[in-house]
Amino acid sequence: MKRYETLFIVQSELSSEEITAIIDRYSKIITDMKGTVLKVERWGKRKLAYLIRKQARGFYILIDFAGRREIVAEVERILKFDDKVLKYMSVKLADSITAEEIEKELAGPKADTPPSAIIPAESSTPITTTTTSATSEATTEG
Repeated sequence: MKRYETLFIVQSELSSEEITAIIDRYSKIITDMKGTVLKVERWGKRKLAYLIRKQARGFYILIDFAGRREIVAEVERILKFDDKVLKYMSVKLADSITAEEIEKELAGPKADTPPSAIIPAESSTPITTTTTSATSEATTEG
């Protein structure tokens, strides 16, 4: 199995029940085709960069799942014809994922992970990385 995520934007004026029904519909398609839904994130209403079908705002939804390529093709085929969906995009996150990794994702973060190891998204502390590179000496003949 491979790991994918599908992000789609639905009309912003939909009620929370309608949004839940849409999420349940696509989650059911994934599970019916022997896939596993790892997480569903509701990003909420956001202003769009440009008008899509005369809409200036949209409700963003992310579904992270593991399965075969046929699942992605079927989900995208149905998203294409859904009038409530403004845009969608699917991305392959990993070429292979094991059953142990799926269970680990479903279990969530470990309880023994210290809170300082989890960096919040809106952290004001800059993250710096250092890399070392091998230096090579150039020789010139002269």
